[in-house]
Amino acid sequence: MTPTTTTSVTREIVVAAPRARAFDAFVNMTAWWPLDTHTIGKAPARASIIEPTEGGRWYGIDADGDPHELGRVLAYEPPARLVFSWEISHDFKYDPSIQTQVEVTFEELSPTSTRVVLEHRSLEAYGEHMQQMIGIFTSEGGWTGLLERYAKYASAA
Repeated sequence: MTPTTTTSVTREIVVAAPRARAFDAFVNMTAWWPLDTHTIGKAPARASIIEPTEGGRWYGIDADGDPHELGRVLAYEPPARLVFSWEISHDFKYDPSIQTQVEVTFEELSPTSTRVVLEHRSLEAYGEHMQQMIGIFTSEGGWTGLLERYAKYASAA
């Protein structure tokens, strides 16, 4: 029997916001996601939407009003936890055969601060492109910079 190896990227940040606000701010991706550069639609993006229910969609809407799938909501547990699938290929196209997952947890540190831990897992789904994707996800343009943008928005909300 061959052991299974799961590869993931984990990032964490402390947000100057109560836990419930930190959760709600993360789900409100349109407010902090860099829509001008992080889109897979044919036109520039105008929204990134997480439907607030398990089984809901994660999708974008481009400037022309056309939706494009990104993944599915696998767990929606406000204000503690959100899990969604990331069904985006190494060349940034929607591909439902790519089944990576993003889990975000929200831990109250005080009434005004929350530790947010994001784990993007099952990156072995990228096969020969796995190291390339790990490099992207750990870069300033990936989860590192995205969480900083999110924290700035959540702290000001």
